[in-house]
Amino acid sequence: MGIHPTFGIILGILLFFGLSKVLFFKTEYAIWIYPVILISVLFRLSGVERNNELQNIFSGKKYLSLRIGENLLLSVPFHVYLVFEMEFLVLLLTFPIAIGFTFIKSKRLWNRTIPTPFKKFPFEFIVGFRKTIWFIIIAYFLIGKAIQVDNFNLALFGLGLVFLICMSYYRLPEPSHFVWIYSYRTKNFLRKKFMTSVICVSILLVFGLLSVFIAFPQNWYITLAVYLGGYVLLGSIIVAKYSAYPNEMNIPQGIFYAISLMFPPMLLIAMWIFYSQSKKRLDPILEC
Repeated sequence: MGIHPTFGIILGILLFFGLSKVLFFKTEYAIWIYPVILISVLFRLSGVERNNELQNIFSGKKYLSLRIGENLLLSVPFHVYLVFEMEFLVLLLTFPIAIGFTFIKSKRLWNRTIPTPFKKFPFEFIVGFRKTIWFIIIAYFLIGKAIQVDNFNLALFGLGLVFLICMSYYRLPEPSHFVWIYSYRTKNFLRKKFMTSVICVSILLVFGLLSVFIAFPQNWYITLAVYLGGYVLLGSIIVAKYSAYPNEMNIPQGIFYAISLMFPPMLLIAMWIFYSQSKKRLDPILEC
């Protein structure tokens, strides 16, 4: 990415602990969410293809040492923060889980194709839904828990979490021929991408949104504002993604986008800038 690894490591550590602090500050259920995040990270390292390749390279003892080492290395930041929060019981429970995942290959846990309601739509939501289904379940769990304990803010957090998950589906650029096959101008191409995201997110959130409206009818306008704001964020990540296409967003673009998310009025300016850059990137491909 063009930055020194030392700076990247320091920035990553600060970002990790900052987001952890926000999570524990925002919701009392962070103590349940945190181990799930750790397990999902460890689960990705247990992919059967990845581990078969490692076993072809390293002998039995070296392979085992490598897997234990990387699992512990990734779990250390979580455990350090749990010590900071004085959640020693969760730490004691997650430590053996980190070791246990050394002996697991994820294909053994789940080897079936997860059906999705998005088969008539492009790949983003099909692939993304299957990769993040557990996080979507967590978001719905939070919405259900919010209704149970009459916590409107937690319900909004659950709705917002689904939008954040869906934004991650547009993180990586697709191969250029996935764009080239469309006979659209750039404006119409981006509009189609946005409308597809609106339909797909609506499918994911229909039950959650209705539940929040029914449980908190007095706050319907706030719920609607958050819901519509989520679509604005989706539109922003789509134009941001294609502003660097066919490459990923570089560091300056990512920082600019992150800053604009903190100041909503600035986000509209950022979207216009990203749209102009997307047009320059996509016009040569779509007009071929």
